[in-house]
Amino acid sequence: MSKQSYSTINRASHPYHLVDPSPWPLAMSLSVLVMALGFVCYFHGYNKASWLLIYGFLSVFYIMYVWWRDISRESLNAHHSTRVQTGLTYGMMIFIVTEAMFFVGLLWSFLHSAFTPTIQISQTWPPEGIVPIDWARRPALNSALLATSYFTANLSLYSIQMKNDIKQCRTYLGLTILLGILFTFYQYLEYNDSSFTMSDSVYGANFFLATGFHGFHVIVGFLFLTVCFLQLPITTRTHSLGLQLAVLYWHFVDIVWIAIYGLIYLWGNVQTLRPTEFAVDNMDLYDILLDDTKASKRY
Repeated sequence: MSKQSYSTINRASHPYHLVDPSPWPLAMSLSVLVMALGFVCYFHGYNKASWLLIYGFLSVFYIMYVWWRDISRESLNAHHSTRVQTGLTYGMMIFIVTEAMFFVGLLWSFLHSAFTPTIQISQTWPPEGIVPIDWARRPALNSALLATSYFTANLSLYSIQMKNDIKQCRTYLGLTILLGILFTFYQYLEYNDSSFTMSDSVYGANFFLATGFHGFHVIVGFLFLTVCFLQLPITTRTHSLGLQLAVLYWHFVDIVWIAIYGLIYLWGNVQTLRPTEFAVDNMDLYDILLDDTKASKRY
């Protein structure tokens, strides 16, 4: 008698999928840890840190590949029943909600810093010496790219679900992936030409954290779409859950960019904030800084 997997035992008795033991969750966690350590060591200028970072990236991408491969095999073996597909959809929705809360925290940090600028940055926002990125140039172009990709992603899903047209779906999906790559490229150029860095006051830290994490999610998004693109030969009207979830995730990336563009690039850069209720004269400023210095020495 051949050895059976958990997925094939009593499959007819219930609509659920009992997943076989997999090494990929643990392996992905360790790879992400190595990649994060590589980033930290690279930013602090350690020797050979770039090799650790490269190894972490390669490990993450490899595990992403084999993990997606196993999930695709499960789908082809008819393990993804209607009940399982519903659970996967709810799981993606919950994941997107948690990611949305993450970005709410980043944007809240930016707004808090803007509304209550501290003495250390002269109680102004943007801080003195910071030249914000022009919202009407590359950020506006990136907004147009993501707005266009919103429609091309929907058209690719419409082509497969309503028309069952693989060729048309491939065209629109390829355009969406290309737009995502262009967005990432222009984001890189924007960072390269920026007059401030992540260590330039709380403004730089908030700006690069929010836009950088969004850029990372864009990369994950077009990689997700690329996997769907490669699986189009086996995709049908009734077998397209992966594409549906990829498009849903891409819409989340679009919505987050609207918030980032509106609050950070547009509102946060155009409006100069100097709260009068926190204004102090030179002697008060001297006393406050002196107290801070004494407190830091005490601890």
